[in-house]
Amino acid sequence: MKKFFTLSLFLFLTHLVTAQKGTAFLQSGNLRTVFDLAKAQNKPVHLEVYAPTCHVCNAFKPTFENAQVGSLYNQNFVNYKLDITSAEGAAFLNKQGIWIPSTPTLLFFDKDVKLMHITVLGENYNTPQALIEAANKAIDPKQRTSNYKASYRSGNRDANFLIEYGFMARIMRDTLDNINVMNNYAKIVPATQYGNNTSFLLLQKVIMDDENNIFEYMISHLGEFNAKYDKNLVKQTAENIIMYSLYSSRGMKYSVAKINQVRANLAKLGVDKKSINGRVWREESTAYFREGQVPKALAVLDSLVDATTDKKSYKFLSNWIKARSSDKAALAKAALWDAKSK
Repeated sequence: MKKFFTLSLFLFLTHLVTAQKGTAFLQSGNLRTVFDLAKAQNKPVHLEVYAPTCHVCNAFKPTFENAQVGSLYNQNFVNYKLDITSAEGAAFLNKQGIWIPSTPTLLFFDKDVKLMHITVLGENYNTPQALIEAANKAIDPKQRTSNYKASYRSGNRDANFLIEYGFMARIMRDTLDNINVMNNYAKIVPATQYGNNTSFLLLQKVIMDDENNIFEYMISHLGEFNAKYDKNLVKQTAENIIMYSLYSSRGMKYSVAKINQVRANLAKLGVDKKSINGRVWREESTAYFREGQVPKALAVLDSLVDATTDKKSYKFLSNWIKARSSDKAALAKAALWDAKSK
């Protein structure tokens, strides 16, 4: 009876894969169906993460229909298109801790939903050869991106590998490894290369730490970058890295000196003082409280209060103070704002 049930399930799931030219993507069901079929066929899973309105994704359709591509993918994987805009897609990616930088992105899992390999595609990779290379890397345990951490731990410091692993660490939301890997990369390349195209691309796509040597070079050589690249892109890139760092778990541990550096860097980019205040007040007030500079901490919080401040905001600020200080002046301010919240 059990064998009959397993066979029936296998046949049912197999019928969901509509016969088609090239790569056969599962046409019905959901991710549970996909991995049930993977277990029944003892195959890994290939997910093409796409967006319905993504023109690049649509341009890949004929490439997946290539006979050689289809033969390789159908023989080795259960294939499924995962809509990143769907509730299913968003929930799955969030659970797996995966950030998708662009679509289409190919994810390869074993039948037990363990990530094996990631390939991020783009218009320049819309060829049968690129899809074949992605599949072959997923098949080969030595080439899979899931092997990158072990390779790095064993001492691999090849520059191209560090770039690739830094990018993968960011996709996997492994911020600590991303920072360590890109700091190592910045140490092994000559400082004369910090302003080149590769470095600027890394600043846009990979680097997340404002204490990375390449970022520090950019923020102190904005004129050079603005002359070579689009000024708005330079500003956006630098701001993103500053804010990644500030809003990470490290931000709440920043010293007052570090907060002042953040302020100075944002000002260099042309961010106005009011906007800077709005961005750094949490970390800045926390740093002042931690370093015993209570009047300055309260001054930061006072700057947030005006005639439009509502009761809910007063309560929030009161709790913010009480969670960070037992100083008499601080608690008096908290009590005052607590009263205004009623």
